[in-house]
Amino acid sequence: MPMTAFRHLFICLALAALAQISGPARAAEITLDPATTFQTINGWEATADMVDTPHTPPWVRYREEMLDRLVSEVGINRVRLEIRAGAESSTGIVSDFISGKLPYNRWKSRRYETANDNGDPFSINWRGFDFAELDWHIENGVLPLMRRLQARGERLIVNLCYVAFRDGRYYHMEPEEYAELVLATYIHMRDTYGFVPDMWEVILEPDLSKNSWNGTDIGRAMAATAKRLRANGFSPAFVAPSVTDMRNALPYLDDIVAVPGAKEHMVEFSYHRYRGGGQKVLRDIAARGRELGIRTAMLEWWFGKATYKVLHNDLKNGEVSAWQGRVIEGHYDVENRDSAHPNLTLRPEIRYNLQYFRYIRHGARRIGATSDDPRNFDPLAFINTNGKYTVVVKAEKAGPVVLHGLPPGRYKLSYAVGSGSKELPDPAVVGTGAPLVTEIPGVGVLTIAGF
Repeated sequence: MPMTAFRHLFICLALAALAQISGPARAAEITLDPATTFQTINGWEATADMVDTPHTPPWVRYREEMLDRLVSEVGINRVRLEIRAGAESSTGIVSDFISGKLPYNRWKSRRYETANDNGDPFSINWRGFDFAELDWHIENGVLPLMRRLQARGERLIVNLCYVAFRDGRYYHMEPEEYAELVLATYIHMRDTYGFVPDMWEVILEPDLSKNSWNGTDIGRAMAATAKRLRANGFSPAFVAPSVTDMRNALPYLDDIVAVPGAKEHMVEFSYHRYRGGGQKVLRDIAARGRELGIRTAMLEWWFGKATYKVLHNDLKNGEVSAWQGRVIEGHYDVENRDSAHPNLTLRPEIRYNLQYFRYIRHGARRIGATSDDPRNFDPLAFINTNGKYTVVVKAEKAGPVVLHGLPPGRYKLSYAVGSGSKELPDPAVVGTGAPLVTEIPGVGVLTIAGF
């Protein structure tokens, strides 16, 4: 036998022997610990987005399908409804834009202009407010989502966010004037639509150069507004500081809670992920939230950057209770939007994120979950309000998984990997004390959901 042929035969036999010795890929062992608990989920949020022509919106042909799928396919159950500073104005700019009398570019340059309703912040002059934009969002986004979630036996969480991208100090930064705007908005929503926000996000991205709000300003606004809302029969619940740079979150929070009367009604410690997203910063945010008894929330990182790896990290190390990665329409690519049959396709990162959103519902409590191979198979586990367990595994490679500690019952198995997403047609049945054995065919997300 020639030497080259002998060498080739030797290599083949060695590889075959190695395969027999090593056998199939070793399964990752995951163990649940329901006695260890973490955060409670408050919702998967999307922002109600404005269009250039609200009187003739471009999404007429596909809006119903999009909202249907946003709820049933993606799992969105919380909305950020925005009110701009310009809602306090008697110029008619807002109403003219919504009705089509004012083009988008002219409205855009003036949308944060304000005009005080009167000189007394304790006396509302209703002619000095224009809620046309708020009403448009409620009627075209909030109410349709509410109806869809109600049909599923769930409730839409409404987070109303004040937006004022303008330079310098202005009268809404006076606590009592700010409180008047908030109260007027609550009364308007209650009397017009029969509901009020679950939460009020005090100011969007105060750390931008075109914003002048600091933590003390936010705290003073919260204290005055809480007092005003309580006096009128409403329950204050505030979200702050919603900074763009995560490194600013703690300094802002410290200044907020130093204001007497601010901390008592702060329900979410919020941040955006545009800058400063280091692991130490994230863990410090979680620790401070725990210390103060305030849940944490990542409430904006748009443009496809909020991937499942970011979501998993925020849930695990930031201990967030709410999370937002897109505006409503941003969840889908729309082809042939002007045809009779537009085609809606999930944006790439949403296909993975929904493996969390769809199965971990409002009120779910995160519990302990450990892996003997956390680098490759990193689990998060939750108990939904119906008592059913959901486990999501972030997988860095294909392979089998053995899951210990699930209650007896039936479990849906699904995954998202590079080649596509799939829900297995047959559920897994787990007996008392028995493990669940499954696998994921590639890098991505594996979900085990009780039903």
